[in-house]
Amino acid sequence: MQAFAVLVCSYLEESGIANKAICVWQAPFNDDNITHLSHPPVAAEEIIAIQQVAQDDFSKLSTPIYLAQQHDAFFIIQVNPKKSLSKELKALSLETLNSASLQANYLLAKQQAEQQQIVLERSQKLQKALFDISNLAYLEQDSLTLFKKLHEIIGSLVYAENFFIVRFNQITESMHFLYYEDSIDKEYVDPEIEFDKEQLAESITLAMLRSKQPAWGSSNELLKKFKLNFEKSLGPDSIDWMGIPMLEGENVVGGIILQSYLPDKRYKHADLNLLSFVAEHIRQSLTRREYTVELESKVNERTAKLSQEIHERERSENIQSALFNITRLASQSDSLDEFYPAMHEIVGQLLEAKNIYIAFIDSKNKILNFPYRVDELGDLSKSRPISNGLTEWVLACRAPVLLNEAQINRLKKQNLAVAKGHSPKCWLGVPLIIDDAAVGVIALQSYDNVEAYSYKEQELLMFVSTHIAQALEKIETANRLKIAYSEMESNVLKRTKELEQSNKALREQILRREEAEQKLKFDALHDQLTGLANRAQLYLRLNQSIAHHQAKPSHIFAVFFIDLDRFKIINDSMGHWVGDELLKIVAERIQRCVRKPDLVARLGGDEFAVILNSIRNINEARLVAERMLEVFHEPVYIQGKELFISPSIGIAISHGRHKEPDEILRDSDIALYRSKELGRNRFTFFDDALHQSSLNTLIIEGDLRRALTRSEIFPHYQPIFELSTQKILGFEALMRWKHPERGILLPKDFSEIAKETGMIEQIDWQMYEQVCRDLPILLGIAEYISINVSPRHLGHENFASRLLALITEYGVNPANIKIEVTEDALIEHPELGLKLLTQLKQAGIKINLDDFGTGYSSFSYLHKYPLDCLKIDHSFIKTLSNSPNNNTIHLLSAIYALGISLGLEMIVEGVENQEQSDSLQKIGFINGQGHLFAKPASIEEICKLFNLTSA
Repeated sequence: MQAFAVLVCSYLEESGIANKAICVWQAPFNDDNITHLSHPPVAAEEIIAIQQVAQDDFSKLSTPIYLAQQHDAFFIIQVNPKKSLSKELKALSLETLNSASLQANYLLAKQQAEQQQIVLERSQKLQKALFDISNLAYLEQDSLTLFKKLHEIIGSLVYAENFFIVRFNQITESMHFLYYEDSIDKEYVDPEIEFDKEQLAESITLAMLRSKQPAWGSSNELLKKFKLNFEKSLGPDSIDWMGIPMLEGENVVGGIILQSYLPDKRYKHADLNLLSFVAEHIRQSLTRREYTVELESKVNERTAKLSQEIHERERSENIQSALFNITRLASQSDSLDEFYPAMHEIVGQLLEAKNIYIAFIDSKNKILNFPYRVDELGDLSKSRPISNGLTEWVLACRAPVLLNEAQINRLKKQNLAVAKGHSPKCWLGVPLIIDDAAVGVIALQSYDNVEAYSYKEQELLMFVSTHIAQALEKIETANRLKIAYSEMESNVLKRTKELEQSNKALREQILRREEAEQKLKFDALHDQLTGLANRAQLYLRLNQSIAHHQAKPSHIFAVFFIDLDRFKIINDSMGHWVGDELLKIVAERIQRCVRKPDLVARLGGDEFAVILNSIRNINEARLVAERMLEVFHEPVYIQGKELFISPSIGIAISHGRHKEPDEILRDSDIALYRSKELGRNRFTFFDDALHQSSLNTLIIEGDLRRALTRSEIFPHYQPIFELSTQKILGFEALMRWKHPERGILLPKDFSEIAKETGMIEQIDWQMYEQVCRDLPILLGIAEYISINVSPRHLGHENFASRLLALITEYGVNPANIKIEVTEDALIEHPELGLKLLTQLKQAGIKINLDDFGTGYSSFSYLHKYPLDCLKIDHSFIKTLSNSPNNNTIHLLSAIYALGISLGLEMIVEGVENQEQSDSLQKIGFINGQGHLFAKPASIEEICKLFNLTSA
């Protein structure tokens, strides 16, 4: 439009028609609905239409002329014509103006059509957004997902990278931030937290909601407008800020807020009008959703109440059915042996009755008889003398007794009554009254639930006991009649049986002898716990298989060596009875994976062996191993507890080098240990590489024994620093082996073999002796030396006294020595370890818990053992950074708080760079060690580095 205006004016001036020409236009079609004028407006009465120009003398015109008009848009030209124009120029000017008029009309119509298309598209987008907002109220989604979708809808209409929704309580002027998303202020805002007006006193949001009017402008402008002070904690400055309150009648119930931190992302009046319109729809949608949630809550509450009523009705019907069944049972049962289990089943439908017994008092013999007893812990005694048990307490009270664990203990302390056998968590006993006399007791007990029974169950059992007593009386009467008839028949048959018994006794003796022989043979070749073959039978079968293979090499077989992963933990923590039950289940699962010609044997503990006979190739052995791993994925249930156990399997395939059973068992055992090294719960085949590895192990073992005689084991010392000042506090003595051929070896190259062969103790004592010799030199720059204690040491009664004797021999002050133990050592020898560490502590030696966080990290170690320091394992430091979202920072902060609360010193291992050191100091850690400060070095290197005088 502007280019066209310039062209018209230039033509009129250059053609000589006018001295000067000015185009004036108005186009009210734009994003902000603000009229665009090229020049100051012209009064309407001063304008003439283009049609009138032909009737007037063009050269005398002084009034602007309409060229075009489309609704509110117009295009005007103001001409300063020359005073005298020729007839041709007048005709040309009129023709020019008419052409310009047509073109101007076209331009105005085109612009209006384009603007109407934009308005239509924007209207459609707004309608879709409003429809989507309305639908959100009915979607079954969590609030966060709903608000994120709402954010997406708003973002489709305006720039909304920084957007939040607040719920406002106009009475208390408190706010909940239902949704908060900000590109700069990324701190999470919990929608459940209520912010009061004191916390938000300087908040623009609160001021806008109080005003009940939209607010728009930069944060600085709005702070001035609302007379507020800038407060950094309320968020950063924004270049453009727009907030719209959500009104429900006259009350402000919330608001939506948008912010921009970018100069090229500013809001317009159109955005303000649009969001004001959208805000009302958002409020309606949120209100509908809240109403829907409240309605669902009421429906659920009513449903629960109806379910409770139905449950009570069903329970009443079950009670009536149970009483009827007990009465019917009394008439149908021929004996109490049939009655008691059936009665137990009926009672179990109403109450928890895993552990139940019925007791009758025999006053004449002063005993209690238990004709029926079911107990999950195996307490199944049939009788006992009358004493001060809970059963006698019920008989004496002639009333029901309900006791929890605390009440049982209280009765015991008062010498009133004692729980016989295993003490229950909850116990309920009800007397059985026959002919107005308490003749017995029916009792229920729970070993794991303190609230298993209540007075409701007591009342129910009392009601049931009446019917049980009547049924028992009826059955006893019938039994007495049967006994009388039985005695008559017994006398008739007695003589006949006496003649038969002499022959029967002889036959039984012969049968028992044969059974004893069979049992001895079976026991000699089978494991008593699982019934599997034992080591003896395994060796017999292996000899047969090896002989068959040597005679016919194409006949191959495989030997599996199986060990259960972490079985010791289950056995020690849950008891040997659970361990035995677990071994039985494991035996059954292994047998499921093999064929009848194959042999499964238990070698002892949690070790099993399998011989796969007549396999065609190695793949058949692989399939069996995979099947074994798969069946162990199923959980094991013992005593109502879910346990998981996995196997490590070593497999050896028959070979010409196998001459004896021990040789192929040794190969499968080596493969088994390889499986454990690779992470357990897997199988490994013995191959040439493992064969060579076992040979290498023997070589290292021999070299290590020679190294002990040659004193090739010596310490390297790594300093322990104060992080802030890098002052040396002490040294940790680390084991090194100066191998005559392979050079300096680290512990990872030989420590496992040293532990397996038991040489680790000799190595440690050589290390301790060398540390005592080097200590006077190192005390020139440090306060102490830390030495590592292997788990095997804590299994020897004389370890503490021997160590103290050694440092006394070298004149070492115990305060200059610290020992470092791991959680594994404390687990292996808990009682003796505590005794030994206490002796060392009392002598003045400080105790460090090494590699904290890599084992079980049980808090019991921290207060049970006399610890002085926690050494945080280097694995935590690898992922440490200065990022506020770094999870390691939170974990280390928790460990630091724990150590400080227990009064323990803390040393962080593995500090590799300055960023890690800075992060640790921010948390509060003071001491550390790692390659950032110094690597481990020999005593000679340390003397040279720190100018120390060697001995």
